Amino acid sequence: MLTRKFAVTLAGLVLGLLTIASVRAENLTLRFALITAETFPYMDGARKFKELVEARSNGEIKVLIFPGGQLGNEREINEAILEGSIQIGVGAGAMANLAPIYNIVQVPFLIQGQKHMAEIADGPIGQKLGQMIEKQGGFRVLAWFSTGDSPLETVKKPVRKPEDLVGVKMRVIETPVLVDAMRALGANPTPMPYTEVYTGMKQGVIEGAHLDVLSVDTLKIYEIAKYMTDWDQITFVSEPRPVIMSAKFFNSLSAAQQKFIRDAMLEAAVHERKVFADKMGAIREKLVAQGVTITKVDSKAFVDKVQPVWQKYAEKLNAQDLLKDIMALRK
Repeated sequence: MLTRKFAVTLAGLVLGLLTIASVRAENLTLRFALITAETFPYMDGARKFKELVEARSNGEIKVLIFPGGQLGNEREINEAILEGSIQIGVGAGAMANLAPIYNIVQVPFLIQGQKHMAEIADGPIGQKLGQMIEKQGGFRVLAWFSTGDSPLETVKKPVRKPEDLVGVKMRVIETPVLVDAMRALGANPTPMPYTEVYTGMKQGVIEGAHLDVLSVDTLKIYEIAKYMTDWDQITFVSEPRPVIMSAKFFNSLSAAQQKFIRDAMLEAAVHERKVFADKMGAIREKLVAQGVTITKVDSKAFVDKVQPVWQKYAEKLNAQDLLKDIMALRK
């Protein structure tokens, strides 16, 4: 009798565990990894995505957000997305080593400001670029975040013309096009992860960088680099940043899950860009108050120096049409 009762109880427990496992199997947890600080607008976009996708999926999809490089630098996050331990990240320079076509929007002085960036990201260029990133790198582009406008920041002296960069050790994102562009300007390009820039600058490993204006504040770069070029006059880079997921993982999801994720991320990107724009509107006064000198530059001289790099990568990537279309949107 006891044996029979025990068997029935055990069967019930097993059935209960199988039911729980089945319910859990229907749930989905997404790890969203960022290299930027919690105060950076990427986090606002990630939070909005979490809010929307969890609500619309009735809790079926959960999002865990890891800012500040907790899960690695950009290259490590990209590799983990493809491997499967991270589901979402924001692509930048390191991704261009896996999807070379992304180099075309990182050529310096090509994309000018947030309006130009948005027209690229939200139109046929962004659609084509996303398709090519997936084909080359295996990443599905869910949406495009803003990374603001990036001027040049230097420690020892202001930059007004290309000659002012000769021999200067400038940190660059880990991507070939930026290395080549810095060399074309006469600088000494030094690839370095985003999270190491402050320490590298403080120790003298680098003497400058091309960080976006908000990172100059969030990373406290203003404590060391007291000179910046005027990003309202001309920006070094203003590329759209792809929010990425493994295409293989995305394609393994149900149609409903894909729609929840895709729709929520598109709305999150709109929110992230607005936050970025609002913060950029107030950052100039804040940086000046922190002792930063913002200088005008000889824009034509800089563009003339890097235009051969534009052409080199357009030909190398078979992206002459993309370059032409991006230039056509310049105002």
